[in-house]
Amino acid sequence: MDISGNSKQRAMDDKLINLPMDVLNCILDHLPIRDAARTSILSRKWRYIWAGHPKLVLDPKNIVTVTKNDFVGICNEILLQHIGPILTFHVYLSDVHMSQYPNIDRWILYLSRNGLRKLKIKNSWGRVYALPSYIFLCQELTELELSNCIFKQPCGTIRSFQNLKVLFLIQVAFKPEVSASIFTASKLETLCFIKCIGMDHLKFDGCSPSLSFLVLYKNHGVTLSCFMNCKRITTAKLVLPMEVKSLLGPGKRINLASLFEHWPLISSLFLDAYHLKLLAADSITSALPVKVNHLRVLKLSGINFTNEVQISSILCLLHSSPRVHSLEIWMNVPTTIVDNNPVLKYLQDRSCMSEEINSLRDLKMRYFQGSRAEMLFVKLILVCCPALERVTFEDWEVKPSEVSNILKELVVFPRASRKAQIIF
Repeated sequence: MDISGNSKQRAMDDKLINLPMDVLNCILDHLPIRDAARTSILSRKWRYIWAGHPKLVLDPKNIVTVTKNDFVGICNEILLQHIGPILTFHVYLSDVHMSQYPNIDRWILYLSRNGLRKLKIKNSWGRVYALPSYIFLCQELTELELSNCIFKQPCGTIRSFQNLKVLFLIQVAFKPEVSASIFTASKLETLCFIKCIGMDHLKFDGCSPSLSFLVLYKNHGVTLSCFMNCKRITTAKLVLPMEVKSLLGPGKRINLASLFEHWPLISSLFLDAYHLKLLAADSITSALPVKVNHLRVLKLSGINFTNEVQISSILCLLHSSPRVHSLEIWMNVPTTIVDNNPVLKYLQDRSCMSEEINSLRDLKMRYFQGSRAEMLFVKLILVCCPALERVTFEDWEVKPSEVSNILKELVVFPRASRKAQIIF
C-alpha cells in the first residue's frame, strides 16, 4: 500500500475543501451536473457541498437516463435532496414530454419559496410550456429567460417582477388575461423580446429608467412608444416581423432625429429596412439636426440598393454620427438589381457626401451582388473616409464569371485612406 501517495491525496483534498465557499461553488458551476454530483463521494467533507450548491442546471444531455421520463424523476430526487436555497435554476425541456409538465410546475412552486434569483426555462419542443401562476411568486428574481412558453391567466392579484434586471423572452405568448404591468421593474437593465406574440395585452407604462440593452425582434403587438422614455439605452436591435405604418401607434410619429433625442446615449444600433423607412419618413436631409455623439456601431438589414430613401438615410446617419467606426449592411436577398434607378444619380452627385466621414474604420457588406449602385456606394465610402481600414464582403451572391471584373474595378477606386483593404 502506498501510504505516502494516500497522504498526498488527502493533503490535496484538504487544500481544496478549505477553499472559500464561493470558490468551491465556482468549481461546481464549471462541471456538468453529473460530475458535480459525483464530488459528494470524494470525502466526508465534500458530501454536503454539492447538496447545498445554490445553482442547478438540469439538462438531459448531462444526465444519464434510460427513458425520457427518467430525467424528470432524477430531477425530482436532486431537488428533494438539496439543502439550502437555490438561487439559480436552469432547466432544458427538450426531452420532457408535456405529460410531465405538472412536475415542472411543482419545481417552480418549490423554487418560489427558496429565494430564487435567476431562472431559465429553455423549451425546444414544438409544444409550448404553459407557465404556472407560481411564476409570479418569484419576487426575488433578477434574471428571467424563457423560450417557447406561454403566460396563462394568473390566479389572484398579479405582482410585477420588481427586482428584475435581465429579461429574455423567446417565442413567448401572452394570453389576453395577462394585462397587468408585469414588466415595469424599475431595475430592469436588459430586455429582449424575440418572436413573441400577444404583447399588445401588456402594459409597459413606466418602463425602467435604467434600461440600457433593448432587443425587439419580430414581435407582434409592441411599439417603440413603450420605450421612448428610456434615456439610458446604449444598445438596441429593432426588427419588425412585417411592414407596418407606424412605430408608435395610431396618430403618433417619430423620426430619426427624435429617436436619437430620446436615446442620447445609444452606441450600438441595429435597424431593419422597415424601421429605417418609417424613421426616415419626412426627415432625411444630408445630416440630422442632432448629433449622435455616442453611436459607434451601426448595423442595417434588408437594405435595397434600388431604394433612394434607404441609401440617403444611411449616408445621413453617417454624417450625423461623428464617432461611428463600424457600418454593417445586410443587403436584401433575393433582390432584383436594376441599374437604371434614381439611386445611381444620387450616388454620383457628390452633394450626398458634403464632408468627410473621419471616424469610419470598418465597412462590411453581406450578400453583395456587384450592382452599379452597390459599387458606387463602396466607391463613395472609399473616397470619403480617411480612417477606413477594411471593406469586407461576406456571403456575396456574385457569379464566378463576374468576380474578376468586380475585383478589377474595386482595386482601382480612389481611396482617402492608405490603410483601406478590400477583403472577401
